[in-house]
Amino acid sequence: MSYQPADRQNVPYQPYQGGYPQQLGGGFAAPPPGPPPRRKTGKIIGFGILGVFLLLVIGIGSIFVKNTLNRHDVTPEEEYATSTKAVCDSMNKAIKAKDEKAFLASFEGEQLKAQQQKLFRNLIKVPFQVARFEAYPHGSHDSGEVPVAFVHQVKGADAAPVAEQYTFTFKYEPGHRQVISDAKGSVEPYPGTHGTFYPAPWDVYNDMTVVQKGRVVLISDKQHAADTERFAPYISQAADDDVAAWKRSGADSSKVSKGALIVLEPNRKVYTQFYRVGAKDDSLEAGVNMPIDKFTFGVGEESKEAGGSRIVMDSSLSRFTSPSWKEGVKEISRHEIAHAMVAVYDQARVLVEVDSWVSEGFAGYMESRDNPAAAKVEAARTLKGYEFNPSVYPVDDAETFYAKTARERSANYTLARLAIEYMAKKYGEKNAFEFVIAEYVAPTKSEESFRKYLGVDRQTFMEGWQKYVSNQVPGMSQG
Repeated sequence: MSYQPADRQNVPYQPYQGGYPQQLGGGFAAPPPGPPPRRKTGKIIGFGILGVFLLLVIGIGSIFVKNTLNRHDVTPEEEYATSTKAVCDSMNKAIKAKDEKAFLASFEGEQLKAQQQKLFRNLIKVPFQVARFEAYPHGSHDSGEVPVAFVHQVKGADAAPVAEQYTFTFKYEPGHRQVISDAKGSVEPYPGTHGTFYPAPWDVYNDMTVVQKGRVVLISDKQHAADTERFAPYISQAADDDVAAWKRSGADSSKVSKGALIVLEPNRKVYTQFYRVGAKDDSLEAGVNMPIDKFTFGVGEESKEAGGSRIVMDSSLSRFTSPSWKEGVKEISRHEIAHAMVAVYDQARVLVEVDSWVSEGFAGYMESRDNPAAAKVEAARTLKGYEFNPSVYPVDDAETFYAKTARERSANYTLARLAIEYMAKKYGEKNAFEFVIAEYVAPTKSEESFRKYLGVDRQTFMEGWQKYVSNQVPGMSQG
């Protein structure tokens, strides 16, 4: 779910015998006299060899018995001391205590320690409610590579703990414990999850700036700290605007997210890779909200839920740099934070996506709802002369909705916004917002949602929406 700026001038495994000799004696007659005595050298030697042999047997047997008596099964404490869990627990305690030396003790090699020092110093700046490393229980340990999740929950931003996915290489030091000889982001998601969500800004930035303002946590590289501080009040205001609008509607707010974690990044190459390493740049994207999995190593229903979102915005674009940047920052922020508000309802996104016109229409409506006059002017500018074919709208599939050309994509965004705008005006914001929630929860039951929340079938709604669009943009041609 991404944001398309209306005036884009600078034109998303992703997880330890022996026998007892019989003794003779008594009851025998004395033997008869024998022949004259002979020399006993051979017998002496023979008995000597036998004696040495017996001593060796007794000695070895004693050692065996002693070792057998002293041998014991490995205790849980001993097993833990040399486990990957012990290493992770040590790191977790160090994060909680902000003990850099203790954290780095889990890693081997100066280069790796330097890398992890950067990570540690970034992590302790974030207002985490939960922050721990946990080894994936079913990962392959044969090569020493173990999937490890960084389980974390940002205060005020995440509804539940979420996870970023790594692969650590563990090396056993005899007589001591395991250490980590390599650490990197996972190449592919762990079974039962939907993305590695790597890299996070704490993996990328050498020195990370964290600004908390109201409901939002903003992150950037330190070199952009001044801009981040400057934008913070307006992004915070945008979050307040979205929450206030939802409250005024009277719609259910039991699960709605009331905060957000937002990364501001002006370098397009860096921006594109956050939380989705390997992604191709979408040149028409100015911001993106990415739902992040609620932490679980399982593959059940719970693994389909989102625990929160990560928003990334390109702060080099005109909404951040134009003379009217204050309004521009609030607009894009209201849009992306609106996505984050309802992302936690998205329980079926592996199987089927919510229709793009619903998700982007809702975000667009929240962006512009407090300034309907400006929204109407913008709709006319975007759609005037545009060939509108009601038979192919609204666009449901994401591939078509996020068109390759700026004109087509902007039109799709505006038409989607007008759909939710019409819904709110005709049926009330409460019903409109609860319709949106229902679409996130069960996108395959769309017809039921129309009837339950709007009291009409889909076709009736679409016909009314098309008339509304024509009235809002008289100059738009009908295809």
